[in-house]
Amino acid sequence: MTYLIVTDSLIDNLENLNLDLQYKKISKDSLNLNEQSSLFEDPLYKFVYDSFFTYKNLQDNQYNFSLRYIFQIKKSNLQKFQNIENLTVVHNSAIVKEKYPWDLSNIIFNKNKNLDSDLLFYFSNKENNFRNFFNFFTKEVFRLKLLLNVNADVVSKILNEKKDYKYEKADGLLKKLSANNLDEAINLVYKLEEKMLKASYNQENSKRFIIAIKQKLQV
Repeated sequence: MTYLIVTDSLIDNLENLNLDLQYKKISKDSLNLNEQSSLFEDPLYKFVYDSFFTYKNLQDNQYNFSLRYIFQIKKSNLQKFQNIENLTVVHNSAIVKEKYPWDLSNIIFNKNKNLDSDLLFYFSNKENNFRNFFNFFTKEVFRLKLLLNVNADVVSKILNEKKDYKYEKADGLLKKLSANNLDEAINLVYKLEEKMLKASYNQENSKRFIIAIKQKLQV
């Protein structure tokens, strides 16, 4: 029996769906749908947590719907599965909270908050999400570095931005951060930027960067 999770955004666990299933998470990259193993070979369902599927994806791989897999699909693709046997459809009705780069940034600077696993996954799993965070966070770090030696009016002109709440936050952080903290963080930024220029996007490098930068800057 195959399960389809109909969801607007990818989810990385099934806790909110009340499914009485034992499963293990696998990535799309490790998936081999051409391998038609015995139904009794593995009692655990395999939940593909990091990619949407379509009917054509599965059809092209001659997928057997009797196998124990859990896929995520968008509602627009559901109709094409309507005549499939051995299929259970589950709708994710949870309200998905939109995630912003500053949500993760605020955690990074706060020693009293642990990294949120959902935010860490969201901002490292896909290159576009990570670059949104990386660009926001890099500007935040350089703003702090400039403010060590230049007044806020000058910095706002250099960065072409309003002197608003961002500067209030920076003022509070600079009372706790040292120049050495910021230099080490900027060094990590440059190292990752160099890796991204030389090679294709790597999720693990992004995760390690977020974890390492928190260790350097949490105050």
